[in-house]
Amino acid sequence: MKASEHAADDALEIPLRRPYPELLLSALFFAVCAAVLAHRAQTNDRGLILNGIIHFEPGGAEVFYWVLAILSGAFCALGVAGAARFAALKEFRIVLGPRSITLPSMHPLRGAREVTVPLDRVESVELQPPAKPITLVIREDDRAHSIPQRWLAKGWPAEEVAGAIIARVRGAHAGERDGG
Repeated sequence: MKASEHAADDALEIPLRRPYPELLLSALFFAVCAAVLAHRAQTNDRGLILNGIIHFEPGGAEVFYWVLAILSGAFCALGVAGAARFAALKEFRIVLGPRSITLPSMHPLRGAREVTVPLDRVESVELQPPAKPITLVIREDDRAHSIPQRWLAKGWPAEEVAGAIIARVRGAHAGERDGG
């Protein structure tokens, strides 16, 4: 069996790969952008014309470069915060329990590092795009939770993970109908 199963609570654990390379490379990219734009803002002595539509004088161009440098710095900080957030999780996985699904939160600014979705609140499990899945999406009553396929560990295709989640949801709904 590919995942560890616990007899006590009948949980299926699907391991995930932490996305450190993507997060840290994006943080590095935006750090370089911030440095280049800040340098450009400090040394700018010309105006700026964007697509022949927007015209900035030298002072306006300097402000424009500073705004872009600050935004790039913020994106760099978000990448580092995301990596730190995922590093703080003891185990990076999806847990399919008998009554709920627990998965890492995709939102770096929210308090919870993991999200638990009761199986009876799951409305759909989708692969997007359907033809060549890139993302697994679990929709509940009022929101959606996604797991990029590149996070899935080797040997766990998105179709198989979606099938396992669907089987658990159907089992939970069948138990409700049976009065259990």
